[in-house]
Amino acid sequence: MQRGIWFILVTVVLVGLSIWVNLTVKPRLGLDVDGGIRFTILADKSKLSPADRTGETWNRKALQTVGILEGRAAQSLGVAEASVYRKGDDRFVVELPGLTDEEEARKVITTSAQLQYYWASNVATDLDPARPYEHSDATIDTPNGPQDVDRFKRRGQSNDEYLKLGTPEYDRMFDRWKLITKGENLRSAEPDLAPNGRYNIKLSFKPEGEDALSEFARSHVNRREWLVAVIDREVVSFSHIKEGVTSFKGGAVLEGRFTPTEAKRLSGLLTAGALPVDLKEQNVTKIAPSIGRQALSQMLVAGFISFGVIAAFLLVYYMFPGFVALLALLAYISLSFAVFKWIGVTFSLAAIAGFILSVGMAVDANILIFERLKEELRTGRTLMTAIDLGFKRAFPAILDSNACTVITSLVLINIGTGPVKGFATTLMIGVFISLFTAVTVTRTLLLFFVSSGIGKNPNLYGTGRGWFGERLEANADKNPLHIVKNMARYFIISFLIIVPGLIFMGMGGLKLNFEFLGGIESGVRLPKGTPATSSAVSAMIEKAGFKGANAKIGDAEEGSDRPVAYITIPPRDNPEVERYFELSKTARPGTSNDLATLRKQLGAKIVSAVGGDPTPIEKVAADGTKELSGIKDEVSFESAGPAVRAETIRGAVIGVIVSSVLIVLYLAIRFGVALGGFAVGLRFGLSAIIAMLHDVVVILGLSAIMGYFRNWEVSQLTITAMLTVIGFSVHDTIVIFDRIRENLRRPLAGESFDHLVDRSITQSFARSLNTSGTVIVTLAILVFIGSATPDLKHFSAAMLIGIVSGTYSSIFNAAPILVLWERWVGKRKGAGATIIHDKKLREPGPVIRDETVWTPDDDGAPAKGQYSQTKRRKKR
Repeated sequence: MQRGIWFILVTVVLVGLSIWVNLTVKPRLGLDVDGGIRFTILADKSKLSPADRTGETWNRKALQTVGILEGRAAQSLGVAEASVYRKGDDRFVVELPGLTDEEEARKVITTSAQLQYYWASNVATDLDPARPYEHSDATIDTPNGPQDVDRFKRRGQSNDEYLKLGTPEYDRMFDRWKLITKGENLRSAEPDLAPNGRYNIKLSFKPEGEDALSEFARSHVNRREWLVAVIDREVVSFSHIKEGVTSFKGGAVLEGRFTPTEAKRLSGLLTAGALPVDLKEQNVTKIAPSIGRQALSQMLVAGFISFGVIAAFLLVYYMFPGFVALLALLAYISLSFAVFKWIGVTFSLAAIAGFILSVGMAVDANILIFERLKEELRTGRTLMTAIDLGFKRAFPAILDSNACTVITSLVLINIGTGPVKGFATTLMIGVFISLFTAVTVTRTLLLFFVSSGIGKNPNLYGTGRGWFGERLEANADKNPLHIVKNMARYFIISFLIIVPGLIFMGMGGLKLNFEFLGGIESGVRLPKGTPATSSAVSAMIEKAGFKGANAKIGDAEEGSDRPVAYITIPPRDNPEVERYFELSKTARPGTSNDLATLRKQLGAKIVSAVGGDPTPIEKVAADGTKELSGIKDEVSFESAGPAVRAETIRGAVIGVIVSSVLIVLYLAIRFGVALGGFAVGLRFGLSAIIAMLHDVVVILGLSAIMGYFRNWEVSQLTITAMLTVIGFSVHDTIVIFDRIRENLRRPLAGESFDHLVDRSITQSFARSLNTSGTVIVTLAILVFIGSATPDLKHFSAAMLIGIVSGTYSSIFNAAPILVLWERWVGKRKGAGATIIHDKKLREPGPVIRDETVWTPDDDGAPAKGQYSQTKRRKKR
């Protein structure tokens, strides 16, 4: 009692701290909630030495790259909540929530930012005007005010024939310049207001840089030679050394030509440091914040409704224990949300859906405990004994089922992108916290209340409520459900469930999104009057010349009545899309005007095809060219090149295989330890996975049917749903298998394995329905209320159908498959090799009671049909 009070006090303190964190720490919102830009970029290791491309040396460079990109996002782009992480060996993902200027972000993220000082030895000076190239200053107007730029031309050409960065003539001029010092010798850079109202950038060099610049100054004193500051072959400062200057010990200054925006960007880049490797853009995602706000609003409404339904179910069906569980669930929500904020979890829409789903799943452990508690009370146990036994006998199933969810979550974290990682992280952390709140907090509170005289009346425990099959348990020994006897019927039903999906797969209904196909996906506001159907929009896109396009229709943005169409266009048979990816692979870092131009043309063409407004939102760059920062009726743009496509496909296949293998191994070990060896446990594990494959095929069938009628596409979120269902399907199967494991310890006299399995299913029937029911209700609410985009709706619907299928397969497929396996073993090796006849299971030594489960007021012996916890006594 005393220990329980202290534990409650500790829990109250933890919950209080979590409430404080939740009130004071701002959540980190994902791109699909807050809007923003995501780049996936590839490290070009071709210029590195062989020793630098692999092993610990490359890992250090990769870690350095992540740090530099984080610094650039914060210092040059002002995105304090940027997320940068390594994906695979040579890819990096940069997420910039809240940022809308795609081209500005591209300049900052993909440039190497290697500041170098050159002597422009082939550019004419006052003392040597016969050199082949000439320099001139120009001032252009930009949205941020007048901007000074440097221009070059061949001597004798007209002033409007200046050289452009990236052209062969520009490269010929540049390649003759003499390098003086590299950016690795730069110590710091900071903007400084100049007398002319513009900004200087003050540079501080390491001794090596100061010495190199000073040596150049001394050898060219008073000769007015050009000293050029260059970043990625682009001139940022072109000036001669002042008369009499022979030393750079005080640093250098890029003088008064920068706007505040340019000065901030450039000094931020230089301060963050030069990248140790060149980066190539592989894909980009741009999402307008209006889509995320609408989706978040819908999802929060769905979350509150699902919580209300769960709370009502706990209170009505489980009464007083339900009230205690509700207190623990509130603690779970507060603790989980605080932990997510504390460790910096990014709340994407998928992550929020995962959190809402975890609330539904957190109730599962309580349901298993309370059903076991009610079972003990019905057999005449005293209340304290029933509570103690209920928790202890439910714990193995809770542990094993949650372990399978953790396995699939770890796989998702390793193969997924930002949204998928967020979903898996919230789900996995939720599992660990729910184990604490559902098992430990609920148990402590329940024992505390009962010991205090509150809730001592057994009528408050809902023993008479058998609305979902609990009454079947009373007759489970003599009259169980005949699942095994009728297994052929249930296998046929499973086949009939699968067949429609297979038919639609054959009809081409299984559509892949741009991540699997490669290509682009553009979200476009549909004009009023445009038919808001997938087929109509697809036809308009095809008419515009895009082959193999697919359109999905999503909800309108917040404050708008215009639905959004999400249009996928593959590279195949679409030269403009192919060209886009070719340019993204070959564009020189920091110089992507051709890529931006094609991006603008592609976006405008797609928007125009559906009758939207294709007006580009542009800004004037430093060299006078216009750069795209958006298209008026485009709300999102995503692309995935060939490498991303290959990685996505590989990740999906590996994810399903690895999850399945790990779950089989885990179950084989867990059941093998209890039931006579790894080989026996393997039968349980493989039976669970074979039944689970039924659920995977059902999800793919749903995707094919909805793909055929609604153009839904298989995306990474679909694979996420599939892997989650793998974990949950096995979760429900474990509830039944755990009861089989327990009944095998004490079979009825003369009981066959078929009867034991039927009895176990019957005893677990109600808890299987109840545990699945809370998750099914949560997902149904998410499907119909909380899914603003087609991919999110597909994600929630796939999990909903998958878990319904998983509940069916756990009851009607998994255990019968185990029976068939046992029959095969019996025919092949004899009856003695089957589990039911394995004498080693029950006769390694005398079975003794585990006294820790009994209390002084116990009746001293298990009731009929009930079994005490057992342990084996070692033979001496």
